[in-house]
This record gives sequence, C-alpha cells and structure tokens, in this order.
Amino acid sequence: MFDLSIVLPTCNRAEPLRQTLFTIERQTHCSHEIIVVDGASEDRTSDVLKQAKNEMGDRLQIIREEQREGFVKAANKGFRVARGRNLTWLNDDARPIDNALDQAVAQIDAEPTDVAFVAMFHHWHSQKNIAYETNYRGQIYRLCHVRGTFYANFPVGKTSTYKKLGYFDERYYVCAADPDLSLAAWNAGMRIVPAYGAIIDHDELVDRRRQHDTSRGDEDNAKLFAKWDLPERNPAHNDFDALRPSTLRGLRNIAKSQAA
Repeated sequence: MFDLSIVLPTCNRAEPLRQTLFTIERQTHCSHEIIVVDGASEDRTSDVLKQAKNEMGDRLQIIREEQREGFVKAANKGFRVARGRNLTWLNDDARPIDNALDQAVAQIDAEPTDVAFVAMFHHWHSQKNIAYETNYRGQIYRLCHVRGTFYANFPVGKTSTYKKLGYFDERYYVCAADPDLSLAAWNAGMRIVPAYGAIIDHDELVDRRRQHDTSRGDEDNAKLFAKWDLPERNPAHNDFDALRPSTLRGLRNIAKSQAA
C-alpha cells in the first residue's frame, strides 16, 4: 500500500500536466501513486502520460473519459481506485513546493483521529475569505474559510475518511466540492487543521477550459449555499476566528440531502 494517492484531473493542458507530474516526482519521497483522470483531451496529453507511464510504471494509473464530465466526477473516479492509505488531489497546474506532500503525510499520520484533513497552503489572490497566511521565500500563501468555517482547498486525509464522507458531492461540476467536503467533515464531528510548511504553487491558468467552466462555477457556489446552513456574509470585516474555526450549524435539511 502506498503512503499517498494523488488524484489529478486534467483536460487539454499537456504542458502544465507535464510540469506538475515532474514536480511531484522530484519533490515527493514518500511512497506514492498518481491517478490522472483525463477528460478526453485532444492535445498532447496522451504523449505526456505515455512518457510518464514509462518512468513511473504501476505507480501511475490513467483513467480516460470518453467525454469530459467535469472536475468533480473526474476526481471521484480517481478517489475510488486509490490504493494509498492517504489521499489528496491536485489541479493540473498545481505543484508541491519543497516536499510539501511528504510533510502533509507526516502530519496527518501524527494527528488525532478526529482530524479529517490537513490543509496545504496555496496562492489565493483575493483578500476575501482568508483564514490563515504563511510567508515562504517572500511569497504569501493562504488558506480559506467559507462564512467563518475553515476549509481545505488541497487537503491530505486518510483514504478511509474520504470514503466515510462519500467523496465529492456530484451535484457540483467544477467548484464548491472542496469546501463542501470540509463542511461534511465538520458536520461529522471532525476537524480541518493547517499544514504549515506544506505549500502548493498554483497557477490558476486562464484558458478556454477555465472560461467555459466559469458559469458552471457560479451555479456550483449557489448549490453550496443552498445546501448548508451557513451564516450570512459579514460585509464589514473578515469574520474568521482561529479559536472557533467552524461556525457550522449543520445541513439545512439533512434528510433531504441524504436522499438526494
């Protein structure tokens, strides 16, 4: 069994994917596998994956969709075949810095059982919804909250925890699944904690795929707030309290959510 499974959905981003795969292999020393879910790419992605397969062998699993079904379903396909005892995901333009994944694995292994995920820091260009910050080599990396509840954009957790929480809610397409999974963890009586020293460099490329997903992202965010009983936005100041990292009151309608 691997120490870590890394799920990496992609579509038509051959060069960023190549850089991400190279960086993971160079920066990660714990035993790991990478599961790439290819959303029917039409560029050089298959060539990149063929070369990576030659180098990684059985540590690289490749799932190719007949047509792109969105980030959320792609990630779930990877989660369900993961062979590691711990699990995370990365975007195809997100790269770990200086053994970030090793540090996150070491931390989740040492945390008590009520910790669902350790959250890796990443670029967050907005000044809104900031929960924690860290400075690394002159750059600021952040973690976020949603209405006062801390969540993980790039979490590392036990594979059994992901399974217990039901993986991603497939009513989302491309956005909102990561805060939703963290909210599900809080609702189950578990916690999310910062992974200081574990940093992800994230380009957030603006291309045709991202532009196409923007409208679906707005729909996803609306679904998130319809599902959870979150406080109203505080327009005056950042209402995150590190001493009370969850303001979650639970699902608006638990029975309805479970039945959906």
